Amino acid sequence: MTTVKQITNCNLEKRIIEFSKQFIEKLITYTEGFFDSVKFEKLLSTFEKELNKYCYDKTTESNLLRIFNSLFDKVSFFNDCINYPHHAEIVYAIAASSNYLTDIIVRNPEYLYQLFDQSYLNSQLEENSLLNEIAEGLGKYKSLEVKLNLLRQVKKRYILRIGLADILGIKGLEETIAQLSILAKAINKILFDLCYTETLKKYKVELDEEKYCLVSLGKLGGNEINYSSDVDLILFYEDDFYPKISLAKSYSEILSEAALLFIKSSTEISERGYIYRVDFRLRPDGKNSPICQSLSDYLRYYETRGEDWERQMLIKANFVCGSQILFEKFKNYLTPFIFPSSFIVSPKEQIRKLKYNIEQNLSEKENVKLFSGGIRDIEFSVQFLQLLNGGRNPELRTGNTLKAVNLLSQLKLLSDEETSQLTGSYIFYRKIEHFLQLMNDTQTHTIPKNKEILCKLINYLGLADENEFYYLVEKNRKEVKKIYESILSEDKLDLERIDWGKIKFANLKTALRNLSFLQTGVGLLEKKEFDSRTIDLFNKISKTLFRFLEKSVNPDKTLDNLTKIIRTTTFPSLWYNEMTNNTFFKNVLKICERNQKAIDLLFTDKNLGEHILTHFVFIKKIENHFSYLTIRQLIFILSIQYSMNLINHRKVSKYLTEFLRMIIINKSSELSLKDEYFIAGLGSFGTGELTFNSDIDLIIVNKNEDLLSEANKVFQKFSQDIKIQLSPFQVDFRLRPEGKSSYIVWDINNYIDYINKRARVWEFQALSKIKFICGNKRLYNKFIKYINEKVREIPVDILSKEIKEMHERAESNFQSVLKSSFNLKKGRGGLLTIDFILSFLLLKTHHNLNKSFGLSTVKRIRLFTKELPYEAGSKILLSNFNLFKNILLANQNLFNSSSQNIPADKLQKKELYSFLHFKNENEFEEALNKAIKTTMDIFAQVVK
Repeated sequence: MTTVKQITNCNLEKRIIEFSKQFIEKLITYTEGFFDSVKFEKLLSTFEKELNKYCYDKTTESNLLRIFNSLFDKVSFFNDCINYPHHAEIVYAIAASSNYLTDIIVRNPEYLYQLFDQSYLNSQLEENSLLNEIAEGLGKYKSLEVKLNLLRQVKKRYILRIGLADILGIKGLEETIAQLSILAKAINKILFDLCYTETLKKYKVELDEEKYCLVSLGKLGGNEINYSSDVDLILFYEDDFYPKISLAKSYSEILSEAALLFIKSSTEISERGYIYRVDFRLRPDGKNSPICQSLSDYLRYYETRGEDWERQMLIKANFVCGSQILFEKFKNYLTPFIFPSSFIVSPKEQIRKLKYNIEQNLSEKENVKLFSGGIRDIEFSVQFLQLLNGGRNPELRTGNTLKAVNLLSQLKLLSDEETSQLTGSYIFYRKIEHFLQLMNDTQTHTIPKNKEILCKLINYLGLADENEFYYLVEKNRKEVKKIYESILSEDKLDLERIDWGKIKFANLKTALRNLSFLQTGVGLLEKKEFDSRTIDLFNKISKTLFRFLEKSVNPDKTLDNLTKIIRTTTFPSLWYNEMTNNTFFKNVLKICERNQKAIDLLFTDKNLGEHILTHFVFIKKIENHFSYLTIRQLIFILSIQYSMNLINHRKVSKYLTEFLRMIIINKSSELSLKDEYFIAGLGSFGTGELTFNSDIDLIIVNKNEDLLSEANKVFQKFSQDIKIQLSPFQVDFRLRPEGKSSYIVWDINNYIDYINKRARVWEFQALSKIKFICGNKRLYNKFIKYINEKVREIPVDILSKEIKEMHERAESNFQSVLKSSFNLKKGRGGLLTIDFILSFLLLKTHHNLNKSFGLSTVKRIRLFTKELPYEAGSKILLSNFNLFKNILLANQNLFNSSSQNIPADKLQKKELYSFLHFKNENEFEEALNKAIKTTMDIFAQVVK
């Protein structure tokens, strides 16, 4: 029979617990024929006594049976349990507390007898003796797979010993994590050496010395690893080490291959389990970078882009294997980065942000590692104090949390109460972690909902019941959170205290919000996004910013656009670092002040920012880079260069025209029609005077009427493709005969017939701007020759009459310049008036028409120096044209506007005339009115 026990050590559902009938029957089967009833009762009683010490459930019973069943000599074992009761205690403790340790014994029952030796459980694990033991064992085998199995077995055997000593309370937390760390470091060192040697053998390479270094981070780096922790590592090699080791492989490639073999060998799950989960993701640039790099590559990264979280990470950097000298170089070089003598800006904001994000993304609310007031709060509090004071106090440079707490206490950086609380809470939380991970070898940190496991956890912690457990959890959370908040209290940025009197902001509230973002990354959710280095860099450039804003025509817009730029980038620190160059920063601010078009483009395509950051937008001879630019990139660069006065409106038009022409030519080269056609440009594309909002006017003329149907099919597809390729410019074929209702392609004979019979003056006016793009040049020359001949037949009076009428109709949107809404294109005396003047002269003076095809307006004006009224008529018209074009392009750039009107808004008008270098609004208005008046005077005298 069996003794009935009642579990009273845990406030779970009260119930009577006893060994099951099946368990007793199984035990009888094992002992039948060897034990009489009296001896069997002694055996059963021996195991029943353990029910008082550990929680009992079906899993415990199952684990006991599994262990019994794995034993070769069960009878001898049961006899020993009667004679030596601690044998039963050990087996029961394992079965009740850890499925993981139970599995190890079931697979390796011979390990069990070692555990019965008290001196074995009490013995210390020494790294050197362990390394020698493993090396001796590996020396007996040649196969890598057999060696890996040996490492798996070594890990299991020592985990069994360490885990049982932990469960029985023989070893405390500090000793347990130290032994786990020695075991992990030794096995990872041996394993990496194996993989490195295997890789060298594969390529038949012999090296006299190790020129690499494997470094541990995280819990292993701090010698405080869990039972189921990941092993975080980084790997680098000597800078000057480039041996001729293989025709096919460099040293870095061989080292990388060794690392990949190491990862596979360690993490791959075999029938004997895995070795360790190893992780190299904490290397510079993470998984997107090579698995190993040179020491200089690593140091350069940390020097230029290292974050505060990486300082925290590197506190725990520790040597695993390879070159100890190389490791010391690494540590010595990085010590000033990890522990600077002083911080201009405290790292606390980055740490607070990191912890906030952890808590926001936490799916398991009972996670002792990550919840508010948990292990991370302890670690972050300690690491912050280490970062802040480690530069002045080298003794603080330890990766072990409990040691760091003690050292901080000695330096009076933690009070006695804080030291006691952090130490006690850390041990409490880590013991919870240890038990949960020891149960099933899973990387968990979450307080279990399962009542049986919770009961076992409470028993392991030596607590009375569930109520006491949850009381202690909440008490520790509250006290740790209180210490965390006192150490990492948030710095309040008070921008309102700055005197903004010199900067004429229209909306101070918005400006302050933008400045707060630029300085710290604070957004709508009031979270600071920037690390301390970024904040420090902004502080360095802030004086330049404020001086610029004092003189800015529109400081609100300038600041808002700078904020937009920084919002579009993933790495604000790169921008701020570049902005420490005053010239570059002032150029960026000019872009923000003068170029809404570029800012809006950047906001929709973040990659454009690279062209500013690399200074590419300021290059000369842009045409040399056409082959790898997109249209948007070209517009972006041209708009910036124009706003910076690096190029004038003629250069903008020239580059746009040449680039778009190149695209059309390239696309047409794919056509199957060969020399059966030509494509020509009209309008501003024909004269090479495109702006950012121009349409691309094209006509296509085919050589052979018989192939017209096929040509229309081909060019219908061409027109669709080219419209996509030339986006955001609109492509238009409407200036062909009969407009949009006709075929897209006309053969030359029908085109000439149309011109001969139905063409109006406005169509000749449009055709006067024709320019060959690609195709059959002879066909094009034949076409323009006929146009030239046909124009001769137009009577001057008809020409004059129709141009006057067209001019009148085009002025329908005209408004008085005094109302600040003059239409630069259609307004009386504007660009269209100049166009009508030149059209009339070209169509009237036939000898100049042929010369004018493909010429710009500027060159056309120069053709008519003698025909224009006044002695300096051509100079006046040229000056007026340049003024109107500059205003039009400035309008597009400054405000990203498609409007052709002078802005009515006072501030916008001020921005406009300031950009055009007018002293004030009156000077601007006078120049504009004079240009309008003289243009109209010339029109009146020319078109009579």
